[in-house]
Amino acid sequence: MLSESLFKENKISGKRGVYPLTGENLFRVGLALCTLLSIDKEIHKPTMCVSELNFLIMALSTGFMAGGGDVFVFEGQADVCVRYERKEELDILVFEGLEPLDFKKLESILFSRYNMPRKEGEEIGNIWTQRERL
Repeated sequence: MLSESLFKENKISGKRGVYPLTGENLFRVGLALCTLLSIDKEIHKPTMCVSELNFLIMALSTGFMAGGGDVFVFEGQADVCVRYERKEELDILVFEGLEPLDFKKLESILFSRYNMPRKEGEEIGNIWTQRERL
């Protein structure tokens, strides 16, 4: 039996609080995204920009920061940007700045049996809004 892909093109969609849009899963996606940028793209301090702050984006951002990345709110310059959309009853996270193959690599990181590296102490990333650290 083939499993369904987590990403549809460059999007994750569903109902907030139900897989794949649970807080736990989005934390893991954020951590895997930071891992991908760090290892595959060889970016020392990955950055992510987000369109707004809500449950979905905060869960994703927490995982990204746990991997050592910085999150910028309302700013468009970053290694990857995530935009929130809502269509009828569907919540959608749109990822920009990644190639189609990157989504396959991201899923490979997510579903492998190895632990994703997490940062500790001062190595944990920050969230920034208007160039002020929150």
